[in-house]
Amino acid sequence: MKKFGLFLLKNNIHLMTLVFLGWAVWAAFNWSGLALVQKLTLGMYALLIIHEYEEGYKGRFLDLMAGRLLQIDWRTLIPGVTHIAQALYITLAFSAALIWPEKLWLTFAVIILCIFEGFVHNWGIVMFQLRSVTPGWWTAMLMSAYAIWSIIVINSNIEYDRIQWLWGVLCFLGCFLCMEILFQSMLDKPTAERIASVKRFMKERFGKTGSE
Repeated sequence: MKKFGLFLLKNNIHLMTLVFLGWAVWAAFNWSGLALVQKLTLGMYALLIIHEYEEGYKGRFLDLMAGRLLQIDWRTLIPGVTHIAQALYITLAFSAALIWPEKLWLTFAVIILCIFEGFVHNWGIVMFQLRSVTPGWWTAMLMSAYAIWSIIVINSNIEYDRIQWLWGVLCFLGCFLCMEILFQSMLDKPTAERIASVKRFMKERFGKTGSE
């Protein structure tokens, strides 16, 4: 059982991809019968999968977050432990949006996720004072643009109650919070030390402004 758990951790991005490919094959055989939002969701799903692979290169945003912000030594962590929470989140969120296309708030939740990815990568450049973009930036920008285009397409072709956006935002925030809790719980560092590391980084990064 332990070996199986380690296998899931080490190969979570590949297993996540297999789930997407399963959905892609299903969509290919049922394309004419798919709802508009399902087709749009599949596009975002594909871009996010590619994005996850692009983020696998050295210098990725997650490395900066863990190394500089949380001050965690990656060498002490089990391979894959930092990505399993993301893999679960992505798989469940997009699968739900594909299964229940009539629940537009599920689609809106993944749209918000895709736009958020673009925002985070740009915020990271400012936060860490980078001279170049991090791996994942290009696909994040493409994904965000596609998500914004999806909003335009949905608004042009589907009539819906605008409160669906509120449920979408709440769904995104709730799922993202659960992902973060799972992610943080799997890191080999006490919560108090992680909080102290974040405070120290923020003070060093922004604390000097007021004293100068």
